[in-house]
Amino acid sequence: MKGMRMRIALMITASLLVAACDGREATDQTVGDGTGMMQTDAAGEDFADQPPSAQGFAQAVAMSDMYEITAGRLALEKAEMGSTREFAQMMVDDHTRSSQALKDAAGSGNQTFNMPASLDTERQAQLDILERLDGQDFDREYLSQQMAAHRKALSLLKAYAGNGDVAELRQFAQSTIPTVQKHHDWLERNSAGTGAAGGATGAPPQATPAP
Repeated sequence: MKGMRMRIALMITASLLVAACDGREATDQTVGDGTGMMQTDAAGEDFADQPPSAQGFAQAVAMSDMYEITAGRLALEKAEMGSTREFAQMMVDDHTRSSQALKDAAGSGNQTFNMPASLDTERQAQLDILERLDGQDFDREYLSQQMAAHRKALSLLKAYAGNGDVAELRQFAQSTIPTVQKHHDWLERNSAGTGAAGGATGAPPQATPAP
């Protein structure tokens, strides 16, 4: 009988240890997921409370420019509407200038910034979606992506323009806002028709040279 009780006690103890380990792993996983979500939120949605660091700002703008140029070139090949193609050409031109202006601003100070060499998974996934579409479906998706991208870009630029920690990058942000705002305003006027691209009948605004 004693042997039986001992075996039962050992089995209960082992079960409790396994449950404790499982609970700790679940807690660790939850913490990890939560951290990832916070990083995603900080990457481009809302900078009203705290602007990004100089490194974070430079990387975010460089990534945005890379996406805009690549998506714009794709739209020049696949867009159905002339106004969408004109807008795409402006995106390629303006963001090529913006990309160079960012490099100049980043290189004019004492800091060294690590710039992205390729698109992140989120933006690559957006391009993959565009690759699969044609005609009006492409136009709608392209302009919908552009609307979201320009909202994020304005939030980023305005936050850093007001409270950025590197003067050269702060000046870059301040002088780039009008161009991005003009793109955003055109999208608001011309993307309401059929979800995104159906109303894109107006000519895009004149390109504004980036600093």
